[in-house]
Amino acid sequence: MSDKKRRRGKNEGSIRYIESKKLYEGRYTIGRDENGKRISKSIYGKKRQDVVKKMRDALTALGKGEYIDPSDKPLYAWCKEWYEVYKEPTLKKDNTKNKYSYSLKRLQRYEVAYVPLEDLSLETMQRFYNKMAEDYSESTIRITHALINGALKKAKELKMIFSSPAEDVVIPVDDEYENEGPVKALTDKEYDSFFDLLGSRSHYFMIGLFMANTGLRPGEAVACNRSDLIRKRKRIKVTKTYIAEQKQVQYSPKTKSSRREVPVPDKIMKLMDEYMFKQPNKKPNDPLFQSLNGTRISPRNLARQFKKIGEAIGCDWITPHTMRHTYASRMFKKGIDIKIISSILGHKKISTTYDIYVHFIDNIKEDSVQLLNEGLPEMLPQKEIYKKDNG
Repeated sequence: MSDKKRRRGKNEGSIRYIESKKLYEGRYTIGRDENGKRISKSIYGKKRQDVVKKMRDALTALGKGEYIDPSDKPLYAWCKEWYEVYKEPTLKKDNTKNKYSYSLKRLQRYEVAYVPLEDLSLETMQRFYNKMAEDYSESTIRITHALINGALKKAKELKMIFSSPAEDVVIPVDDEYENEGPVKALTDKEYDSFFDLLGSRSHYFMIGLFMANTGLRPGEAVACNRSDLIRKRKRIKVTKTYIAEQKQVQYSPKTKSSRREVPVPDKIMKLMDEYMFKQPNKKPNDPLFQSLNGTRISPRNLARQFKKIGEAIGCDWITPHTMRHTYASRMFKKGIDIKIISSILGHKKISTTYDIYVHFIDNIKEDSVQLLNEGLPEMLPQKEIYKKDNG
């Protein structure tokens, strides 16, 4: 179907429906260039009446001398408009909508939010993301980037800007990953020291031990309810994650591959039975890991406790995520196939597992080769090795 175009009165512009984009486009003239050629601008929307209103507002502002070119719009104003007009109507999950809403609120706190689109640069955006890294995790920054990058790509498509300065930014990674070198895992000695000091009576002890023996992410472990522990099959069902910033459980995991059932060692299951028997709240939908008053454990308090214990044993780098890395390290040492480890960890691709834990794998390869030392002679035989060839 060809595009439908409807002309309006003089100086009122025109509106057409673009079938290919499923959008209405309003075009209006804001003046003429030095050669006398008309300078036209476009406004888009899913509803015709919305485009009419925006175009009237623009023309009214033009008549009063208060018109602002779309490229002069501050980043926050455009991100908000893009989300409401183009993105939100395509979203089905409330959790996803909440992520974008929180991203808008976060963006509002930074100076870059008020920089006009035409003044944005790669350096400006990179400095902004680096600044965000001081306050937020890598995953939170990526959510905010999805908002900004989506909005700027649309601005480029609409010819509001020449190029998107957010396309080539480098997202700062978490300290617990590559920022300070390879991810770290507890050695057997550090593992024993950590849990000995954490103490079996601490309400943080069991969640730490559970993560170190199942490989669950901290957010996954915190989000688990009592009903997620499948006693008969000795498994934990992972179907959700805890969003610390929003202080609520998100009823969908990090990725599709994160939705899984993870085997739980027999001894951990026995300890969990004892732990759950002593919990204040025992309904199926109550948290699997509870604070002293029966509420869901706070990720922030968990991280503080782990850091405190880590510093006490000389490992100030320990975080709740260290338990997951320790699990992976121990699995590799026991010779478990990387495909199985990747599946248990909930990675979408085996390459992800390899990239994160490549140094563990390399170290294990080196240790494995050293096993060949067994049975080898300590020194060369005393008799002459090289004999003169008399032939």
